[in-house]
Order: sequence, then structure tokens, then C-alpha cells
Amino acid sequence: MKLSCVGKQPLSWYALRLLAALFPLLTITALFAGAVFTEKAFYTNLSFTFLLCVWALIFAALCKVRGNAFVYCLMVGAAVCYCCVCAAEAQDWAFGIACCAAMLALVLFFEPPRFPEPGKRTLWAAVIALILLYTLYVGGLCCVQYRRYRTPCYDFGLFAQMFYYMKETGRCLVTCERDRLLSHFAVHFSPIYYLFLPVYVLLPSPETLLVLQPLTVAGAAVPLALLCRQKGLSNAAALGFCVCLLMYPAFMGGCFWYLHENCFLTPLLLWLILFFEKGKTLPAFVFALLTLCVKEDAAVYVAAVALYYLFASKNYKCSVSVLLFSVAWFVAVTHLMGAFGLGIMDRSRYGNYMYDGGGLFSVVRSVFMNPAYALKEIFAGEKYLFALQMLAPMCFLPLAIKKPARLVLLIPLILVNLMTRYVYQYNIGYQYTFGSGALLFCMALSNYAEQKRNRNRLLLCAVLSCAILFCGGYAAKADAPLLYRREQTQISSIETALSLIPADADVSASSFLLANLSQRRTVYELESTKQKAQYVAVDLRFNKENSVEPFIAEGYRVLYHDEGVIAILQRDAPNESG
Repeated sequence: MKLSCVGKQPLSWYALRLLAALFPLLTITALFAGAVFTEKAFYTNLSFTFLLCVWALIFAALCKVRGNAFVYCLMVGAAVCYCCVCAAEAQDWAFGIACCAAMLALVLFFEPPRFPEPGKRTLWAAVIALILLYTLYVGGLCCVQYRRYRTPCYDFGLFAQMFYYMKETGRCLVTCERDRLLSHFAVHFSPIYYLFLPVYVLLPSPETLLVLQPLTVAGAAVPLALLCRQKGLSNAAALGFCVCLLMYPAFMGGCFWYLHENCFLTPLLLWLILFFEKGKTLPAFVFALLTLCVKEDAAVYVAAVALYYLFASKNYKCSVSVLLFSVAWFVAVTHLMGAFGLGIMDRSRYGNYMYDGGGLFSVVRSVFMNPAYALKEIFAGEKYLFALQMLAPMCFLPLAIKKPARLVLLIPLILVNLMTRYVYQYNIGYQYTFGSGALLFCMALSNYAEQKRNRNRLLLCAVLSCAILFCGGYAAKADAPLLYRREQTQISSIETALSLIPADADVSASSFLLANLSQRRTVYELESTKQKAQYVAVDLRFNKENSVEPFIAEGYRVLYHDEGVIAILQRDAPNESG
């Protein structure tokens, strides 16, 4: 007796139609039940008998459809819509990852239909359209946040002022980063920012920077697609990887943290890897140099790439040269920053390994002497969730390794993100994932190219997982324009208040007001400054304890005061800051 068949069709044929009938129904109920799916009211608003009857009717209709292609697309499309709706309501990463696991089981169980292969022109048209959509969505929402006075000094206000100085003087000067006038290079060596300067000179506004960052990250889809073609992958696979990159939660989170030089790591590393794959030495050196100009620790990523291709026996001379050059660059830059700047932030990031108070060498010594301690630090606390957030959207393809040498590309993830106790470095809401994420994508597509079974299903699941986690983490940010309209009275009051401060006056401003006052020579962050500026802008929206009384006691007089919104004060005495 064959239990695998019912009538003339296998059980899977009926199971596909049952699920294809169920998921649209679940999606509609999740959208229109009048309550969040986690609330008890969700159940009282629905009729179980009615839902069963509708499910049966849809199932009966789908049984009339002989082919599986339409039914499969309906089932997968409705399932991912249901997961996206629920993930957007839950706003919980663990739940979102659980939805991805369920989607993986669904995709692996049913055989997907064969779809027509997109042509080359279709691929590039889709990639360009996706880049523009990404830039419009992320850049547009960040600009709305700027106009809502919600962009903080760290890390946007200080860069907004730095670009003002770059336009005026050509130097990366800033006053609000360390409470005095100094070069940003004293804190981080990032000459790569000069690539943004021509655009900023043409459009001199902080909002220009908020659009340039997501455009830079999204531009990584171009070398990623070329890498896919270099690996011999289909246009459909290349498009799938580009969709994953542009919905990858770690990149999206970094872009929504307004601005940081690390955004250059994603495209530059993928271009570097592409030219290593092609065996083109000169372009590889150019992009290695550009990557090293991102930040002092960018040498870690370049060295990892060079070391991988050294082990992979591709372009031996180029690999050795780039590896040695990146090490020499790191030594030189860190020495210069220690001699002429504020030094690198090794103690604040890796102090947990510096038992003798030494520098980076003591970290190496600590790991060598006590690897068990390093392993404990790598897998401590919330780092498990961080690892899942980095790998689950790619359906763990970076770990499906057949060539052990590829594990070298995990070194930056371990060094930069997992070994530290600096919580921002293992949080996808900040900029520290742009480099390690790019290397994970390189691993994912290389492993995909070597897979023989189920690779298309894994890639499909990766695309769907990125969509689910995007909805769970960042779809809610689309409310910003609506909030902007609701806050018009408050925003108008802030605009009126800030207009009272002359353009050439020095100001101490609360963190969320500073970026909007950054186009001047002297501005300090009020929460951390010790300077006595001529004007003070106090944000009264978030901290109920903020008051103008301490400033009045110091000799300031009130120019504008909107209770619970903003206060502007002026110091009549001569400016003591200088």
C-alpha cells in the first residue's frame, strides 16, 4: 500500500496546496485582525470556523490547478509576507531568526519550479534600480531624521562639521569630537573621506552626506555581481546575492547610524577581491591602498584577503606584496597616530586582554599564552545573537566551506567584532560590520559556487530571510515621515530658536541639535564639553532633568525658551573658549 499517494497525486502535491491556501489566509488575518498577533484580542476578533471554511474553499480551488509553479509561488510569497508582517510587529531579532528557520524548512521540503534566466541587461537594470531604491529609502529616511533633529553628534554631527571645514580649508578639522579644535586624523586616519568632498562642495549640506553613505554601500552590489559572474554563476544567482546585500540587516543597521568611514569597506573590499580573482595586480594594489585609507584598522581586512589568496595559490607575488604592504601600513599609521595624534583606541576596545597594561602586542601575547580565555571572550554574552544576525540572513552559506583556506576570511569577524568587549563592535546597529560582512558575502558566493545540491534553494531562502529580518528590524523606520508631519509645531519651534544664533557664533549644543548647527567653525557637544561658548542650545525633548537654571547661574541669559522643547541662551561676557 503506497502511503505517499492520495488518488493520482503524491502527498506533497496536496501539502503544497494546503500551505498555499493557508498562508494567504494567515497574512490577511495578521493584517486585519485589529490586534497584534501576540495579544489575546487577536483570537477573540476571529472566527475559527469561518477561517477553516475559507481555507477549505481556497484549497479546493487550488486543487483545480494542475501545475505547481503558480501554487509554489503563491505558497512561498504568502509565507514570506506572513513572516514579514509578524516580524515587523514583533520587532524581535530572535523571533525573526526563528521565522527564517521555518522558511528554510519550507523551501527545502518543496521542489521549486524552474524560472527563466534573466539576461545580462536585465541583471544590470535590476541592480541599478535596487541601488537607487536602497539609496532613496535609507538616505531619505536619514534626511527626515535630520530634519526632525534626531541625528546625534556621534557619529554624524562631528562629520557634518568636519566636511564644513574640509570645504572651507581642505583639512579634516572638527571641534566637537574631542572638545577642542583638532584634526579627525588624530582620532582615526581616514583620508578616504576626500572622495566625498567634490560632491559635498557642489551640494554643501549635511543631508548630502546622509545620501552618500547608503549610495556607497549599495554600490557594493556592482562588484558583487561581477564576482558572481567571475565565479561562473548564473544571472539569477548574481541578482539573488545583490538582493541579499541590499537587504542585509547588518549593512542596513550601519547605514541608519548616519555616517561613518567604515561604509567604504563594503564596496572597496569586494572590488579588491574581484581583482584578486581576475589576477590583475595593479587594480588590486589600487583598491588595497584605497581600503587602507578608510581607517587605521582596515589593514586587518586587507591582510586577511591577501592571506587567503596566498593560501589559495592565486597570484602569489601579488598576495605576498599586498600582505606585507598592509602590515607595514598598519605599523606606520599606528606609530604616527601615537606620535602626533591621540593614538589608536586599543585599550578601550581590547583592554580585556591587556593584563600588563601594554599595547596591541600584549593582546597577541595574551591570546598565545591563554587561548581558552580568548575563546571564552569570543562566545560571551550577546555575541551568540550577533553571530546569528550576521550568518542567518545568508542561510549560513559562509560556513558551508569545502576549502579550509577560506576560513582565513573569518579573521576580521573574530578580531574586530567578537574578541572585543566594546559592545558597539558586536552590534549590527553600528558601523563595525561593513568590513566583516563584505568578507562573509565573498565566502557565501564562493561556497555557493562549489555546492552541488540544494544551492538554489539555499540562496532563495537567503533572499527571503533577508526580507524577513529587514521587516523585523528596519521597516518600522518608514514611520519617520509620518512622525515628521506630526511634529511640525515642535520642529517649527526648534527652527525659530536656532535661527537666533548667528552663523559665525560659537555654540554648545545638545547632541541631537548639534548636526543642524554644524556648519560653523566652533560647535561643542553640550553633554561633554567643558568650554564656555557664546551661545547654548539646550534640547529639552528627551531629558526631563534638563534645565536652563544652571546656565543662568553661569551668566547666560535666555533668548528663547519653549518648555519641553528647546532653550537658547546667550553669554554676555567675553567668550572664554577662545
